[in-house]
Amino acid sequence: MSYEIIGQINDPIIEVKNVSFFYNHNPALNKLNFIVERNKFISILGPNGAGKTTLVKLLSKIILPTEGEILIDGKNIKNLNYNEIAKKIAVVPQSTSIGFDFSVYETVLMGRYPYLNRFQGEKLEDFEIVENIMKLTHTYELKDKKYNELSGGEQQRVIIAQTLVQNCPIIILDEPTSHLDINYQIEFMEFFNSLHKTQTKTIIGIFHDINLAIQYSEKILFLKDGSIFSYGDVNDVLNRKNIMSVFKSDVYIGKNPFTGKLYVSPNFNITNNLVKEKGEKNLKIHVIAGGGSASQILNILYNAGYSITTGVINNLDTDLYTAQQLGITFVDEAPFSPISEEAYKKNIELIKKCDVVILPCLEYGNGNYLNLVAVSEALKLNKKIIIIECNDIKNRDHTGGKAISLYEKIKLKKVNIIKNNSDILNLLQVIFNN
Repeated sequence: MSYEIIGQINDPIIEVKNVSFFYNHNPALNKLNFIVERNKFISILGPNGAGKTTLVKLLSKIILPTEGEILIDGKNIKNLNYNEIAKKIAVVPQSTSIGFDFSVYETVLMGRYPYLNRFQGEKLEDFEIVENIMKLTHTYELKDKKYNELSGGEQQRVIIAQTLVQNCPIIILDEPTSHLDINYQIEFMEFFNSLHKTQTKTIIGIFHDINLAIQYSEKILFLKDGSIFSYGDVNDVLNRKNIMSVFKSDVYIGKNPFTGKLYVSPNFNITNNLVKEKGEKNLKIHVIAGGGSASQILNILYNAGYSITTGVINNLDTDLYTAQQLGITFVDEAPFSPISEEAYKKNIELIKKCDVVILPCLEYGNGNYLNLVAVSEALKLNKKIIIIECNDIKNRDHTGGKAISLYEKIKLKKVNIIKNNSDILNLLQVIFNN
């Protein structure tokens, strides 16, 4: 039997080798191969029906693989009894119902059962652990209440406390914050992350909230139709193409300005209400960019099917992130630097290859003045020009009048002027149907 393990084999704590699982002869998981390194925080993401819950059940030995094997610390999970599993892996489920009328304290104390001798009750150490964890999870004040009388959020906090008192090296989070208010979501994720960092816990999270996952994860495993679609470091696998392939949803991926980490937001495509047909595939459009002025335009043109290039854009600019996410060819410049002669020439080369140049409602300074010069050169090359004039150039010129002078000269030529980005597609149809 041959297989290829995905991921670096560096002190693996979990190894999944050629694992498949069938429900009544129907495949739920198909030949999974991956490793989880010790003390890593990984998230398993995928749409409903991808196999995430089945994988959690396999890792916690609720069910056994139909094919293949799972190793925990080098030992086949089939050969571990349930007490041994409970000392290795703790699972925080989405929700738990308890048939008996236990108190909150009794419910949390159940988490110590793997450590109890058959003929002895709890020891002082067990009570101390339970009390400490309950205080950390803000459940100690609920200790005398009946578990079944609690709200859904309170019950989830109690189950998290019960899981933590197991003191396992591996914690599986199966949508653990789904019933919690946002303040508790963040608090508990910070708590799990602290366990991961300070107590060398290996965390495996199943999440629907991608942004919550990527704020804490080091690796992401994408599941699609019961198979591994992609697995690796967050920055390597979290991209627009993968998310579109796995979730069938268009998104924008940027960087959180506070944390510096990636974040995902839906791409609310305004073009659906603008055109019914895709644009001319052979029509090439170059968009002058900068300061976030071109992002919506790039999105409109991309979703309408046009071939697009853009520039010159400074690194760290929103327009650059948009171009990267959409796979658009761009000319870039160093952050906070004026456009260099080299970047300007590259921009002109892209303009030479295009049919239309679009000038967004840019702010002009001495650093990006050459982008306006590039539009003037495009006119000399007989390119069609579309200017988006959202407000007066006098309010956007920071060059002491130099930009105003050139802008007004450009407007005297044969150019097309519109007020809103949303008018671009209709104008393109008018220009090229005449």
